[in-house]
Amino acid sequence: MRNHNRGLFVHVLIAFILKITARDSGVVFAFVRSPSHYRYKFRIPLRHDVGTNKIAPVALKADQDHSEPEEVNNKITGQAAKEEELGLQTSNPEIMKVISTPTSSSATSTENSNSIKSRDWRDKDHASNMHVAALSPAGPLWKEDGEGDQDLSPKLNNKRKKSVLILCTGGTLTMANDPQQDDSLAPVQGALTEYLETMTELRDDPDMPEVTAHEYNPLIDSSDMGPGDWAVLASDIGDNYYHFDGFVILTGTDTMAYAASALSFMLENLGKPVVFTGSQIPLVEPYNDARKNLIMAIIFACRDNVHEVTIFFHDRLLRGCRATKVNTSRLLAFDSPNIDALAHIGITIDEHDNLLRPPPKWRFRVHTRMETRLITLRLIPGFDDAMMGHMIHAARETNLKGLVLQLYGTGNLPSLKEDFVQVLADAVQAGVCVVACTQCFTGSVRMGHYATGRALNKAGVVSANDMTVEAANCKLAYLLGRGDLSFDEVRDLMGVDLRGELTPASRLPLPPLSSVYQEAIHKQQMAQKQQRRGAAPY
Repeated sequence: MRNHNRGLFVHVLIAFILKITARDSGVVFAFVRSPSHYRYKFRIPLRHDVGTNKIAPVALKADQDHSEPEEVNNKITGQAAKEEELGLQTSNPEIMKVISTPTSSSATSTENSNSIKSRDWRDKDHASNMHVAALSPAGPLWKEDGEGDQDLSPKLNNKRKKSVLILCTGGTLTMANDPQQDDSLAPVQGALTEYLETMTELRDDPDMPEVTAHEYNPLIDSSDMGPGDWAVLASDIGDNYYHFDGFVILTGTDTMAYAASALSFMLENLGKPVVFTGSQIPLVEPYNDARKNLIMAIIFACRDNVHEVTIFFHDRLLRGCRATKVNTSRLLAFDSPNIDALAHIGITIDEHDNLLRPPPKWRFRVHTRMETRLITLRLIPGFDDAMMGHMIHAARETNLKGLVLQLYGTGNLPSLKEDFVQVLADAVQAGVCVVACTQCFTGSVRMGHYATGRALNKAGVVSANDMTVEAANCKLAYLLGRGDLSFDEVRDLMGVDLRGELTPASRLPLPPLSSVYQEAIHKQQMAQKQQRRGAAPY
């Protein structure tokens, strides 16, 4: 009892000192009581207005820490500081291998005269190469009460209805026939807001959340969206992160998989659901898929067990960085090739909890810089390697940073194309990160299985494993755009699972025609790795 009272006294004393010292700087700390002990924790940034004597939350900026300040957390130094900066988990040995050494075995040693140094491949004039956004930032969108005081995060009061923010960029869902464009479909400004007001299920059902909708002006087609617009969406989520329980993003289907993949990486340590959705048929049509997709996206945006960027379409919830568009005319427009859906809907909602990502352990951050100097090449039989070589050399003249190749099967190209392999090796030496994807809908790149793939591996080409082309491009753009990673770290992290976008190479099944001996060796190696991690072999 004496220790309990002493802890309470210390807690009150610290709170009083902080309140007095923080008032001059305009910052107030929010305190919570733990069941086992008293401690203070910076949950929501608050600002004290001395003139009105009121406390209100502060809008958070992009590229800003969105949780506890550094001095409140345990001090992290050395290798752990590097891991915390990347937003990675110490339990992942593949990540630890990357961040604990300057280079990996697959990369060229930095002491080699032919290695790539950071000052040689990083471009300081990055702003001139950024995609110009068509969307304008929305900023803070939470509602204030009649007195002007902001109601704090919904999670501080369990009795309060949950709240969801809808960010509408346009797309088929908001379209109607435009007489000025020969009756072709075009987004209609304000149509979504008017439609939401007529949805009785949102107004009358006590289990549905409070919905706040923002329509960007002008609404745009998804084919016009790019990294600049993705940065606007990420920034607006960051500004409103602590004032809503979840977020729904309405956009067109053509580039939805790219946008969802990009935000998966831009929103680091995400602890709330971000659900992309759209439709194949506009809301104005009597028969449409837009209404169901919208309602289910709002429902999933309230789920406490979803902590990632997702896509809901037709009857399934997909991981954003695993999804790809598979059909232009059917209602099932999206699928996830190499991982099952996170949830299916029918009479009930069937969630696959084993596939959902765990809550984050580090603070939430927003990254808005995405490298745009990337190209993707899909190889076809009989391609002119001289032409491809000239194309890559020309791209290098404009400071190419990344090259994604869609290769045959498990990552193969013709063995007779030795000149093209040399072009790729020269590009890697010049500071271009070359990534190999498979053209197959399912499966993974295994460059060491065939001789042709082994030649690419020796040339410095990085395997994308079983990532989609959308995820591989967006992940590469994210890593290159961070600006705090070396060339070798970017190459190594392309093969590390950061947001659930790939299956680690150690967990992929063996390639076809593997011998019994190879399978036994593989199983033994996996068991040894699990034992070194202190876990039971699987």
